[in-house]
Amino acid sequence: QNMIIKKGLEAEYKKYVEMNSKDGYSKAVVDAGEAVGNALDEGMSMKEAHDKMYGHDLTGFMTGCIAQAIAHFHPKGEEFRIWWNAENGIKDTKTKGVVNPAIMTLKVPKT
Repeated sequence: QNMIIKKGLEAEYKKYVEMNSKDGYSKAVVDAGEAVGNALDEGMSMKEAHDKMYGHDLTGFMTGCIAQAIAHFHPKGEEFRIWWNAENGIKDTKTKGVVNPAIMTLKVPKT
């Protein structure tokens, strides 16, 4: 089942799926994104929907791509974007864009 798409973005979403289903890496992003979107459609919480990404063998970059796609295409996208950003350290709801979780800062002990 395809997730619900914001009105007016159906053709763009169809093209997004078509363009990103040609290799396993990109297809995993589409499939996991659909799982997140379907969970939101079913009324699950942002956290429960997010957790539908697990089990798809995703990298941090891939999860960021999913968050961006949900933010753009899903009717609950803005709510998800704000939740996602807060989970990734950005609590300011006026911040634009989606946090990229692939950027990490490792702390090194002082010697």
